[in-house]
Amino acid sequence: MKAVVCTQLGDPKLLEVKEYNKPNISENEVLIKVEAAGVNFPDALLVQGKYQIVMEPPFVPGNEVCGYIEEIGEKVKLPIGTKVIGIPTIGGFAEYVSVNKNLVIPVNNEFDSLAGASLPINYGTSYYALKRRANAKNGETLLVLGASGGIGTASIQLAKIMGLKIISAVGSDEKADYVKSLGSNEIIRYDKVDLKEAVKDLTEGKGVDIVIDPVGGNATEQALRATAFNGRLLVIGFANGEIPKISLNLTLVKGVSIVGVWWGRWTNTSPHETAEDFQELVSYVNEGKLDIVPKNIFNLEQTYLALESFLSRKNIGKSVIKF
Repeated sequence: MKAVVCTQLGDPKLLEVKEYNKPNISENEVLIKVEAAGVNFPDALLVQGKYQIVMEPPFVPGNEVCGYIEEIGEKVKLPIGTKVIGIPTIGGFAEYVSVNKNLVIPVNNEFDSLAGASLPINYGTSYYALKRRANAKNGETLLVLGASGGIGTASIQLAKIMGLKIISAVGSDEKADYVKSLGSNEIIRYDKVDLKEAVKDLTEGKGVDIVIDPVGGNATEQALRATAFNGRLLVIGFANGEIPKISLNLTLVKGVSIVGVWWGRWTNTSPHETAEDFQELVSYVNEGKLDIVPKNIFNLEQTYLALESFLSRKNIGKSVIKF
């Protein structure tokens, strides 16, 4: 099979598209023939050796796919030919990937494969953050940092479904136009204005109830200062490369909660709740409430370009590899 192989840690340009052994499956796994694979910022960190988990080459990156089951293990009840969304621990950037039976979500054959490959990480993380970590309520105000990225755009779409008022923070005209097309109520250009003051102006001095923060750096403290009393700051990642150091007196005087969001860990500890969330997300798509359309579609040989767009902070929206 063809696969994108990391043969040495470093720049994404070092990745090679080559013939690779088709994976063998255990009794609890399925083999998926991949139609599309989602691309995420952690993939770019992984091939550089800068992710929390450092893998020794050679390996095939990628951990969200959509395709059809081609083989099943002895303890798997799903029939061969079932269309599924899969969340492999590794190996998604290949024509075939093995996935544990507990990490596949059956969908109908009409479910768009590009949407399926876009759903698990960005929408799973954002939904978990808003629904379970923030306990978001209809009518609350949400500030989305890095709003034009994968987590940001998923958060905007899900916040609309949940009845939240959305303020998106972005750094360019192109990004502003994109988040506006997704339904953001307000847009802040935090490359041009003071984030805290802009939020205060838009909320009549009250501040926002919830902050989605996949960015880190200086924007985190500005957003924390712009939260309302009893607000929640959801820490998802540090895309700008700087882990912020927060003055904890802010949490005291504002009654604010800083809440960590590690979706991957939670999926392992809470499989039943994870399945429930995925059922809801899939139903939103099937019912037409959630329209998942990846903005950037690459072929296998262009995978390095997708990863480079994350590292240069030029990525807008969701990126997928189409087979």
